[in-house]
Amino acid sequence: MFGGNGMSGPAGFILGRMSCQYSENLQRNIRQALHGAAPPHFNELEEQVRLISRLTEALNLANAHSDKLESQLADWKDYAHGLESQIKELKDHLCRTSAHAEQLANDLKISREQEKDRARDLEATRVNYRRLSDDHATLTTKAETMERRIWGYLSMENEWRKRQS
Repeated sequence: MFGGNGMSGPAGFILGRMSCQYSENLQRNIRQALHGAAPPHFNELEEQVRLISRLTEALNLANAHSDKLESQLADWKDYAHGLESQIKELKDHLCRTSAHAEQLANDLKISREQEKDRARDLEATRVNYRRLSDDHATLTTKAETMERRIWGYLSMENEWRKRQS
């Protein structure tokens, strides 16, 4: 704060400077009046009025600029808040996506293990099928051989009965 006027920044400086100059001029004028000196010249008063007018104009411009900056700051704060919300939403989405990707990776791992198990089961089934096919072929051959023997024995028995009769 400048000059005890309750303001800061350029506007406070200008108002404080103007206040100090006014106070100094007032003290000088009082001293001159008490000691019988001639009152200040008209030109000094005009100069002070022009100075006060320019300072007031500068203060008004500074206040307008300050208001504009405050408005822009509020807009930027709103924009930043919107970006923060978007960032939070994106982080949440990323967390959900990461969790989903992790779940899919686990599911894929489980599926691969199941596929390996099924491949082993399929290979075991193929081995069993080949063994059973081989066993079937062997048993078929044995059955055919036994059937021929049985027919042979039956025909021998028929011949033997014919001879016996």
